[in-house]
Amino acid sequence: MELRGALVGLRQNDIEWERGQRALARALAAWRAEPVVGPVLRAMQRFGDGAPLDRCAALAQLFDGPAARGHAFADSLVAAGIAALDGHPLGQLPLLHGSRDAAPMLVLAQSGGATLALAGYDGTVLAALPRPLTARFRPVETWKRVLAGTGQADHVLRGDRQGGVPLEVRRATLVAGEVFHCFGPRETREVRQVDGAMVVLSLERELDGAGPVRELAREDGALVHQASARPQDSRDELAMALLGRMKRIDAVPQMARLALGGGGDAMRWQALREVIALDVLAGVELLAQIAADPEDSLAAQAAALLPALLRSRPELRGAATWPG
Repeated sequence: MELRGALVGLRQNDIEWERGQRALARALAAWRAEPVVGPVLRAMQRFGDGAPLDRCAALAQLFDGPAARGHAFADSLVAAGIAALDGHPLGQLPLLHGSRDAAPMLVLAQSGGATLALAGYDGTVLAALPRPLTARFRPVETWKRVLAGTGQADHVLRGDRQGGVPLEVRRATLVAGEVFHCFGPRETREVRQVDGAMVVLSLERELDGAGPVRELAREDGALVHQASARPQDSRDELAMALLGRMKRIDAVPQMARLALGGGGDAMRWQALREVIALDVLAGVELLAQIAADPEDSLAAQAAALLPALLRSRPELRGAATWPG
């Protein structure tokens, strides 16, 4: 009862809570300066700038060195965090956090397109999930080390073709100390079963010229969903969709320029769709231009859509060019 009363008092006292948050921020800064942590974070900066992992020694050793290095790194955070929260039980360490793939996650460091995170898997939560019908392939390269616990994962691989080929699913056993690497556009590992709980240290970095996130059906490899992996592209897609719903024909030239390049494939395709909806003549010309360029990553999709559009709208054949 005495502890409950103290917590109620802290909850109602904003000044005390703010003081606690400042103390937690200082504790986190002190953790980042610890000898086992500082070199890793400096190496993380170089890795985020594009350096190969094997040239970022302190970071690489968390994944290719003795398992004890990864444990020491994670244990230092746990010790620092528990000590800080003991004095400020309603506080929150100023670390990005969330839940992905049914695993609560703490982001320990970010640099450029690279992220170092700690994730925890709960076997009970995983057991309640439905059997997956799709697999997500992301434009990232990932290294993971199991720090504690055991489990099972699906290692899902896709072939060179874009669709129409079933995905290959292999069962993989996960044990403490194991390290695995995934090249996201072609493979993914999805934890499916955990004996009790499992803790994983994860490092990922966006690939140069990152393509979209693709969700494919496990049964036949068909594309179920596609989205940009870049937040800026997602914002641009939403803006273009809004302009399209507003019937802003004056935005067609800007959308056409986006469709021809300067962003990810998902964003470009969204721009192309909106152009077709707003000005079908401009859309036909864009489709023809993209389809005719064998180096364009959207050439195959444009080449497939163009004849279908012309069959449904034969009057568009030989359409006049639009003023760009």
